Amino acid sequence: MPGPRVYELEEANELIPVFENAFEELDALREQLRTAKIKLNALEMIWGSALSEKENPDFKERTSLLEELKKLEEQFGEVVNRLAEVGATVKDLDMGLVDLYHVREGHLVCLCWKRGEDEILAWHDVDTGYSDRQDL
Repeated sequence: MPGPRVYELEEANELIPVFENAFEELDALREQLRTAKIKLNALEMIWGSALSEKENPDFKERTSLLEELKKLEEQFGEVVNRLAEVGATVKDLDMGLVDLYHVREGHLVCLCWKRGEDEILAWHDVDTGYSDRQDL
């Protein structure tokens, strides 16, 4: 079984549009998830355990929301998996951080891209993170 994908800087920079698109999708999915969870929580606050009874007037709404949440969570996972398939690791959704493996001066390190950067500007050791980023 081959090891993780290791990128040259130029190759990694070519993935930035993929990262940007993925984070846009993740943002939209996170908002949809948030909205569905708020609706479900509101129904649970109103009905309590009676919400899960088939006779409840909001039972179908509950079922629909649960199905929607499952579908959205699957879509979310698919986007993250697409990134993983190219060797990218999502490190922080809120900041929009992605790491890619790279060899620097003979050592395996992580190229560290932050959402909004037009190119990868930093790296860090594989056993550290964003707070230890160093300029390329």
